[in-house]
Amino acid sequence: MADVPPPPAVPPPPSGDPALPPRSFGDIFSTALDIYRKNALQLFAIVAIVVIPLTIIGYIIVRAITDTDTTTQTIGGQTFTVQESPGLFVFLLAALISAAIGVIINAILQAALLRGAAGATLGERVDISDSYRWGLRRFGSVLWVSFLVAIIVGVGFLLLIIPGLIFLAMLAVAVPSVVMEGQRGTKALGRSWNLVKGHFWHVFGVVVVAAIIVQVVNSILTRIGGDSVTFALIMQTIGQIITAPFSALVTIVLYLDLRTRVENLTVTQLRGELERA
Repeated sequence: MADVPPPPAVPPPPSGDPALPPRSFGDIFSTALDIYRKNALQLFAIVAIVVIPLTIIGYIIVRAITDTDTTTQTIGGQTFTVQESPGLFVFLLAALISAAIGVIINAILQAALLRGAAGATLGERVDISDSYRWGLRRFGSVLWVSFLVAIIVGVGFLLLIIPGLIFLAMLAVAVPSVVMEGQRGTKALGRSWNLVKGHFWHVFGVVVVAAIIVQVVNSILTRIGGDSVTFALIMQTIGQIITAPFSALVTIVLYLDLRTRVENLTVTQLRGELERA
């Protein structure tokens, strides 16, 4: 059997241009939390600017669509109150509107937060207006790639769950590749796949633990909301404001870590990408 040639070595960074450090599992979370702590107010503001008005609009629209009509009828001298529930079409329309608003919120936030988080890894302060100007230019591409990832992962979970978990890890940095490198559509998916390949368990562990942390925080806040629909919605919104920056930071630190491991990404290269975007 012929010898298989070894894979090409990762090119060394140019002299005097330090590569970003590869980070262990714990380092990724500690770095994300450190950036979170230093830029918390700006990160909260980035989320709140989008989440609060769109959540209110969605709530008003859904309540208007699904509101029950109450009528009073008198039969045989007795008065009855009858509530007419909306039909199936109305409920489906409300669900579609809620889902659409959720997708829009997620796409805008990913684009804006990832830009701010990337700069923060270089020690820059998060600039709210700059993050949104930069992120909104990528909105369409982020929305499309997010949709592709959701479809692929969703189909994977339908195929006995395990394929969904694999796709979840292999496509974990598709959106950062859109935001940072301008990759689009299936090229962004392929870029993520190539970066994660060879580091699957590292990525899988980070993605799962980050998701658990976010879910626990959101669940606690939702429980505080109690049975009141309005108060529960307020607490869910607060939960999103708190957890969305954390998710974005973990994702961007993971993405930069993979690029360091695969390509020896340097500080100068990262600064150049941020300036060219």
